[in-house]
Amino acid sequence: MSARRTDVPRLLRWYPAGWRERYGDELSALIEDTLDGRPLTRRFRLRVAWAGLRERGHQAGLTGTAAPATSRVRAGCLLVLCAWTAFVVAGIGFAKLAEHFGPAVPPRARPVSVGAFGTVQVLAVIGGLLVLAGGAAAGPAFIRFLRAGGWGPIRGHVLRAAGAIVVAAAALAGLTAAARTLTFAQRNGGDGLYSLAFVLTALLFSAALALSAVAAVAIVRRLALTRAVLSAEAVLAATETAAMTAMTAALALWWAAVGSSAPWFLQGTRAGSAASAVTPNLVGVAVLMLAADAVAGYGVILLARSWTQLRSGETQAAGPARS
Repeated sequence: MSARRTDVPRLLRWYPAGWRERYGDELSALIEDTLDGRPLTRRFRLRVAWAGLRERGHQAGLTGTAAPATSRVRAGCLLVLCAWTAFVVAGIGFAKLAEHFGPAVPPRARPVSVGAFGTVQVLAVIGGLLVLAGGAAAGPAFIRFLRAGGWGPIRGHVLRAAGAIVVAAAALAGLTAAARTLTFAQRNGGDGLYSLAFVLTALLFSAALALSAVAAVAIVRRLALTRAVLSAEAVLAATETAAMTAMTAALALWWAAVGSSAPWFLQGTRAGSAASAVTPNLVGVAVLMLAADAVAGYGVILLARSWTQLRSGETQAAGPARS
């Protein structure tokens, strides 16, 4: 069976809208000539999709140097913001896994483990403040954007994020109320219904964070930010990345201290029993943190590559990004 007429336009959706308007007809004709009536194979679809994603990356300033320096700085900052969102999800998981670890750790290992855990907490607060500072720096541009009639394009993103936050907050309130009626053992795996509710609440919060990040990206891409604001955002993004990296190192130190002195705590087994310090949940948290660090690190690389050009004034201001 040959490719349906609707298959090629669907493939072109991998490319940015502006690119499709300019080159879409030519690429459609080229694809149809190349296929010559043959069906679309999976390999062919993947090649077109990959090419479209690369073009989106070029236009967004995520790859290459074709985009203006201001667009690349903006893209680097947004990458760090998205990475921080994933890092928060990992941090929530770590907070749950480390809950009430102090009494389980022998006195000799307590200073290191408590210090490492405290470091994560302090850096988490600093990271949140850095994000708020970034939002405040972009606040005047956002107000100008709204006054110019910009609410329409972002309305759906904002409402979805707000709705998800309300649902997640309601779920947390219900979970907190239920936790007060349970014992410590029940709250830590002894009650199947509570455990399920906790997982669902965590998923709701993860969805709320993801939708909030999507809304933030949709907004920031449309703001006209000055070089001064972009420079401030770049500094905040680099500092955020450093804080995330330090938190990951502190988690590793906590893991080593608790794993060497009280591995049974990590496994949730009886105190003093033989247990491995490696648990799937903690490995998942660490992997997510490392992945977020890597994404944020790439964002900082984008910032560093564009920093000289931005400071030299070769690009005066960042206008709204093209879709």
